[in-house]
Amino acid sequence: LTAMDHNCQRRHVRHSLQGIPGHHQELTTVLIRNVPESWELQDLVSLLWWKGFCLDFNFAYVPLHLTSEVALGYALVNFVNQSVAQQVMDEIQGLKLPNQQKIIVAEWCVNLQGLKVLVERYRNSKVMHQRLPDKGRPVLFDRGAPTSFPVPTKNVRTPRLRPVHL
Repeated sequence: LTAMDHNCQRRHVRHSLQGIPGHHQELTTVLIRNVPESWELQDLVSLLWWKGFCLDFNFAYVPLHLTSEVALGYALVNFVNQSVAQQVMDEIQGLKLPNQQKIIVAEWCVNLQGLKVLVERYRNSKVMHQRLPDKGRPVLFDRGAPTSFPVPTKNVRTPRLRPVHL
């Protein structure tokens, strides 16, 4: 994980509500681990549509390495309510994607919960900088259609792009 998204790191799988700080509020944000390096946002959206959840999410993000544009191995999705989020986790937990060795792990994102928190976290993030490609940015959805992300509330820092060493 990058330092930017360290908030979602965990020591063990959190698939239930037990032991999650603030679990009295509705949990809607799911962290999906073991996504292929070749994935982009459209692959995540396609999986959700294939599983029948095309209208049930309002935020999706597949973080990419800023220079190589390779997926970092995880994704964040916010769902319209906790019931749908739990259904999605149950549906994709343990899923083995074609031509992939790893299986999908779905869990609650512990420290970034809810659409408002996600928007506030990313609207001023370097991933939203105009120099970076759109495919590496989080996207908001309204009934299955991409919609505009709120404008930054402060100047977005220019990311430092480091060369890729092969």
